[in-house]
Amino acid sequence: MPFKSIPSPKKVLSLDAEIRGAAFLANPGLVAMISHEPVRLAAIPTSGSNGKITNVSISGADAVALLSRDVAVVRASDDSVWALLDITHTPKMDQVGRDVRALAMRPGGETALTIGWDGHASELRLARHEVSERPFQLRGSVRAVDIGETETYVVVDDAGGQLRIHPGATPEPGASLRCNLPSEAASLDRVRGGPRLVAMYKKGSPTVCLATGGPTRLNAKLVQLDSAPNDVAVLDTSMVAIFGDGRAALYDSEAIAAASDAGPITPKHTVNTGGRGEPLVVMLTGKGGATMWVGTGAGEVLTAPVLRKS
Repeated sequence: MPFKSIPSPKKVLSLDAEIRGAAFLANPGLVAMISHEPVRLAAIPTSGSNGKITNVSISGADAVALLSRDVAVVRASDDSVWALLDITHTPKMDQVGRDVRALAMRPGGETALTIGWDGHASELRLARHEVSERPFQLRGSVRAVDIGETETYVVVDDAGGQLRIHPGATPEPGASLRCNLPSEAASLDRVRGGPRLVAMYKKGSPTVCLATGGPTRLNAKLVQLDSAPNDVAVLDTSMVAIFGDGRAALYDSEAIAAASDAGPITPKHTVNTGGRGEPLVVMLTGKGGATMWVGTGAGEVLTAPVLRKS
């Protein structure tokens, strides 16, 4: 059944600093949010209660991934990547990468993916109580990457722009599905993927490229939002976008199918996220019982269920 609405979110924690990144671990059900400066890491059970905040001795942070309930990796503002061991206490820190432009989390944990400025990539793997780096060569010029439960979603600049879906936790295996993108999608540098919907977007641009029809085939479609989103998340056949004016908008499969060149896509439902600061980061967790998580510029972590039609 498709999603229909999002109730007003509630605050579950505050880092008191601008939130830049989010990650989750499907099992045992843990959400992480990282603030930019000072760097603070919030680890919150998906129930929303008993979250913990840990100070991290890094000068600026922009992204986070969870390898286990006790281990995270963080991309710092100087493009270095650090492993944080024992994150709910005083974490031991080990540098595990440098010159990294992107860090992608994996819902299943155990590994994460980094993309370097030099065109190389690395899989970060948890082995006992250490994080090791395994470099490998990318296929093509990778613009954006996202990791799902069983597949990796990659946008490459080859052939004028192409979405590629690879089985597993890295793009090393050959692509199982490809979708050529319209030329208007050339500037979109972020991707959020799922088996039935993939969204490509750019912060500050109202243009979003959606790939629908999965998991057996994909068709790319450009849509216009009514303003530029700060962040986008997808789940099943729906997308949620958050905006600087405080809104979170839900677009279901019907809204996406009805979108045309006549004007902005009409959301199925909108809600004001509330709290302090504009919403900067959004993430959707769960399947049947889905939950929206939002991190704000003032450091607040907000959450709300995403309701399905009965």
